Amino acid sequence: MIKTAISFTLGCVLFLQLSTLPSSQWFWALLPTCILLVFIKTRLLAIVIFGALWTFFHASLIIDDQLSSNMEGKDIALKGTVISVPSYSDQRLQFEFRPDQPDNYSLPKKLRLNWYRPLPDNLKAGEQWLLTVRLKHAHGMMNPGTFDYEGWLFQQRVGATGYVRPNPTNKRLISSPAYSINAIRQSLMVAIESHLADSPYLGLIQGLTADIRYNISQQQWHVLRLSGTSHLLAISGLHIGLAAALGFFCSRWLWARRSNNLLLLPSSSAGAIGGFITALFYAGLAGFSIPSQRALIMVATVMFTLLIRRSVCTSHILAVSLLLIVVLDPVAVLSAGFWLSFSAVAIILFITQNRLPSPRWQWAKVHSLIAFGITPLLLLFFMQTSLIAPIANFIAVPVISLLVVPVLLVASLLLWLIEPVGALLLQLADLILSKLWPFLDYLATLPFSHWSSTHIPILYWLPIIVGTIALLSPTRFPAKWLGILGFMPLFLSSPSKPDQGEFWFTLLDVGQGLAAVVQTQHHVLIFDTGPKFSDNFNTGTAIIQPFLQQRSIQDIDILVVSHGDNDHSGGAIPLGNVIPVTQILSSTPQLLPNAKHCHAGQSWQWDGVTFTMLHPEINDHGSENNLSCVLKISTAIGSVLLSGDIESEAEQLLMNRSGKNLKSTLLVVPHHGSKTSSSRAFINATLAELVLFPVGYRNRYHFPASTVIERYQKYNSTLFTTAEHGAIEFKFNLHAISSPITWRQHAQRIWTHQPLITSSPQYPEN
Repeated sequence: MIKTAISFTLGCVLFLQLSTLPSSQWFWALLPTCILLVFIKTRLLAIVIFGALWTFFHASLIIDDQLSSNMEGKDIALKGTVISVPSYSDQRLQFEFRPDQPDNYSLPKKLRLNWYRPLPDNLKAGEQWLLTVRLKHAHGMMNPGTFDYEGWLFQQRVGATGYVRPNPTNKRLISSPAYSINAIRQSLMVAIESHLADSPYLGLIQGLTADIRYNISQQQWHVLRLSGTSHLLAISGLHIGLAAALGFFCSRWLWARRSNNLLLLPSSSAGAIGGFITALFYAGLAGFSIPSQRALIMVATVMFTLLIRRSVCTSHILAVSLLLIVVLDPVAVLSAGFWLSFSAVAIILFITQNRLPSPRWQWAKVHSLIAFGITPLLLLFFMQTSLIAPIANFIAVPVISLLVVPVLLVASLLLWLIEPVGALLLQLADLILSKLWPFLDYLATLPFSHWSSTHIPILYWLPIIVGTIALLSPTRFPAKWLGILGFMPLFLSSPSKPDQGEFWFTLLDVGQGLAAVVQTQHHVLIFDTGPKFSDNFNTGTAIIQPFLQQRSIQDIDILVVSHGDNDHSGGAIPLGNVIPVTQILSSTPQLLPNAKHCHAGQSWQWDGVTFTMLHPEINDHGSENNLSCVLKISTAIGSVLLSGDIESEAEQLLMNRSGKNLKSTLLVVPHHGSKTSSSRAFINATLAELVLFPVGYRNRYHFPASTVIERYQKYNSTLFTTAEHGAIEFKFNLHAISSPITWRQHAQRIWTHQPLITSSPQYPEN
C-alpha cells in the first residue's frame, strides 16, 4: 500500500510539471499502455502512469471550466449564489459566487468577485443575487520567487475573477438559508466580532474558530512567519486531529458510563464515531476548505480502523490517507500544506519506530525533530525557515492546541445555546492569546530568528533530503552524522551576479504599476515599487522583497520613487520596513522618510555602469506625472531609459534639454503607454529597440493604447508587456545583451494564462 500511494502521488506530481496540457490523444494512447504494464509485472510504473492520467483527467475538467476569452470585459447580468463568507478589506468585499448557467452561453462554476463602494447591506453566504459583473480570465502577477496566484486559483477551481458593476438592477433574490454551512460560519464570525470588537487578537480567534483570516494584520502574519507558528493560527490538520481526539475520548468516556451501552457497541467504537463527528463539525467551521478536507480524510481513515476493531499498521493508515486524498483531489499535491502535513506525520512515525519512549522532554524532542525534518520543504516552498520555531512551538503548540482551540470549540457551540457563557469563553481565549503573543513577538524580533535561502537548483535537493533522513535516523544508524554533508548545497549554492561593467535589468510584474530592479556587480537600485492594494497587501513586500531574497540581495543602495502616485510609490514604505535602504530619491520626497529630491544632473557610477538623472530640473513646475524622475542607465553595450509617468509636455522638455542623450537600447514607456504620452517625436528621439509596457491585465485605463503600440511598431521596436510576459529581464553583459527572460513563459505550467496584448490590444469601453 505504501508503494502504491507513493507511486500514484509521483504520477500526479510529474504531470503537473508540464508547461502545457497535452492533447487528449495522449490520454487514450497511454491508458492501454498502463493496462499492459500491469500484465507484464511492472505494476509500480503502471501506477505512476495511471496517477498522471488521473491528474490529466482532473486538470482537463478544471481548465475546460475557465472563462472563454470572448466573455472577458463584458457586462454580464447573472443570477447565482454566494458560496463563501465575504471578506472585507478596506473599501471592498470579496466573495466566491456560483452562477446559474445561462441558456445562451456557459460560465465557470465558481467565480471570485470583488464588490467596491457603494457596498451592499450585509451580504451573506448562501444568498442568491442578481448581479451585473465584469469578468476576466484567472490571471495573476508572474515574478521569480513569488506566490503563484494562478496556480492557487487552479487548485481552488476558480474559473474567472471579476467585480460587481454599479447597477440599479443588482438585488438580493433569496435570503441566506439558516442551515447553510457558510451562513453558520458567517453568523459565528459576526458574534465573535460583537464580543471582541476591540481585541487586537480578533483576527486570530476568528481564524482558529471559523478559518476566516482577513482580520489578521500584516504585522501579525509577519510575527507568525518569523516564529514558525503560522500553521497554528488557522484550522489545520493538527487542530482537526486534536478535535477528533477530544471527541473520541469524551465520547468513549460518556458511552462507558452506562454498562448497557457496552452491550450495544464497544466504547472504542462509540469513541470513533464521536471523534469523527467532532472532526466533521470543526471541518465544517472551516467551510470544508481543501486543507480541512485532507485532515478529515486522515481522521476518517483512523476512526474507521478503530470502528472495525482491526489492528492496522500506522504507516499503512498514512498511506491509505495519502492515496484517498490524491485520488479525490490530485491537484492537492500543488499545495505546500499537503506536503507539510504528511511530512510531519511521516517524521513522527520514522523517529518513533523501534525506539523506547523517553518520558522526559519527549514532546520537546519530537517537535524539534519535526521542525528540523520539514526545513527542506519550508526552504523549497517559502525560501526561508524559522530558526526559533522549535522554541516558539514548544510553548505555542500546547497553549493553542490544548487550551485555546478546545475553549473556542465549546464557545462556538455555547454562543447559540447560552450566549453569555460562550462570550466568557471567548474572553478567556482572548486572555490566553494576550499572554502568548508578547512571547512570540519577542522571539520574532531576535537577530537571526530566521534563515533565508536563494533559489536552489533541483538537483541539489536529493543530497539535502538524504541528509535530512540520515540525521533523523536512530542513533545506531551507521555514519549518521555524515548526513550533515547533504546540506552543503545550501551554503555552496549562490545566485550568479553581473561582472564588472555589466548590469541586469528586471521589469517586475506588479499589475497596473511600475517596479524595476537594476543590479550591478556590487550594488542594487530599485526604480518604483508598484501599488499598495490594501493594508495587508502591497507589491513592495509581496513581489520585490521575495525577488531580492531569491537573488540573495540583503539591502538596497538607492530606491528611486519617480512620483507620488500609488501605482509607483505604494510599496515603498512597506519595502523599507523589511529591507535596509541606503538612499531614497523622489520627485515627491515629502511623502517618504529621509528622501531627497531627484533632479537632472545627478549622476554616479557603480561597477563601471553609469546612472544619470535626466529629469526634472530643480525649478520645474507641473503635474506630478510630468515631474517624474527620469533615469538613464548606460554601459558600452547598451542603455535603459526609465521614464516614469511623464506625458507629452515633459517629453518635449526632455528632448529640448537632453537631445541625443535620450537615445536608448531599452525604453520603459512613459505613463504605461497612455494616449497622452509616447509622442512620435519622443519615440524618434529614443529609437529604442526594446520597448517595455508596465501594465496590468485588462486594466481599467485600457493601457497600452492601441495607437501607441502602432507608433512603436512603425519603428520596428520589439514590444513587451508585463501583463503578457510577466517579469521581463535583460542582461546587459560586456559583449552582448542577452535574450529576454519573460517569466510568464519561462515558468509556464498547464494553468498559466497566456494572453495576447501587443498583437491584439482590444479593450471594451466603460
